[in-house]
Amino acid sequence: MPWKVAPVSELRIALIHYVRTQHHTVADAAREFGVSRKTAHKWLTVYDDQPQQPLLDRSRRPIHSPAKTDDTLEQLVVDIRQRFNWGPRKIHAYLQSPQHTLPSIRTIASILKRSGCIDPPPAPPPDLQRFERPVPNDLWQIDHKGPIEVERQKLVPLSILDDHSRYCLAFEPLVDRTMARAWNVLWNVFGDVGLPGSILTDNAFNTMGIDRPVGLSWFDARLIRLGIRPIHGRPYHPQTQGKVERMHGSVDRELLYFNARRDSTSHFIADAHAWRTTYNNLRPHEALGDHPPVTRWRPSNRKRPDQLPEPNYPSGSLTRKVCQEGIVRYSGYRFLVGRGISSQFVRIEDHAKELKIFYCHHELRSLSTDQLLKDKVI
Repeated sequence: MPWKVAPVSELRIALIHYVRTQHHTVADAAREFGVSRKTAHKWLTVYDDQPQQPLLDRSRRPIHSPAKTDDTLEQLVVDIRQRFNWGPRKIHAYLQSPQHTLPSIRTIASILKRSGCIDPPPAPPPDLQRFERPVPNDLWQIDHKGPIEVERQKLVPLSILDDHSRYCLAFEPLVDRTMARAWNVLWNVFGDVGLPGSILTDNAFNTMGIDRPVGLSWFDARLIRLGIRPIHGRPYHPQTQGKVERMHGSVDRELLYFNARRDSTSHFIADAHAWRTTYNNLRPHEALGDHPPVTRWRPSNRKRPDQLPEPNYPSGSLTRKVCQEGIVRYSGYRFLVGRGISSQFVRIEDHAKELKIFYCHHELRSLSTDQLLKDKVI
């Protein structure tokens, strides 16, 4: 049978009645009710001071707090939160300077909580396989953010992010998701900062599908002509582009739901540009040791040419022109290489037991003689 434990409030009232009404000593009462004499005297003193008030614990908060955070610094913390919508860790990293004696990250969180500025903590993310390229411009991640209504029209911003430094190279509102519009933005970024080694996108920039399992898209073909390797995440797996997806979460918290003006496209573009400047140059990034992306970013040494190069093959190469359906004909066979390179030339290497097809330096197909069929497109 479990012990029956009386609430502390009932114990206090019983002890006070035992002393004040039945006239027992404090020592006897403390022994009878299983508390120390010091506690018994405290209860009696509280009752004598305020006999009509409930016997509740008084606040243990000290009257004077010499180590309390300065009011000016507290207001500065709140102002930074209201300006950027950052969390305690980023505010702590941003304020680090000889001019400020900073409280801990936990204290900053308490300041934000007292001020009604802080959100409840998010659910812990699942265990994910993480990767990071060793140097800037080794890999860029590109993705469209979901539609945003600005001036009664839907805009789909195109985001370009450097994988190593998390530097946001572009956050450009576009009126649609076509490859041509995305390419115009990317071409201008190439001109500003140079060429990356690889670009990671989802399959919106790819022609591969159930009915077209192989081949190049128009977008990928242009990357290859610049010496850039196109990479695609597998379908329905946004975690592959986790860094740019995480940046889109910051866009929601710090721009769209915070201070972006949507009354006109020009206002929204100006606010997006200001946010990107803050994101790159001021905002501490936890994955970068609480330093902003600009501390790890540098432009590429590979300069963009003035015009997109045409495919070029060594003299004497065996070449074939791609028809409008994205098919190459050779030696009675038909090979699918993608409509993205229709009307252009590919190079063919015909070995004894293997046939290879190249677009520029990129190997498109590699087929053994057992796979060659003349009655269907391969």
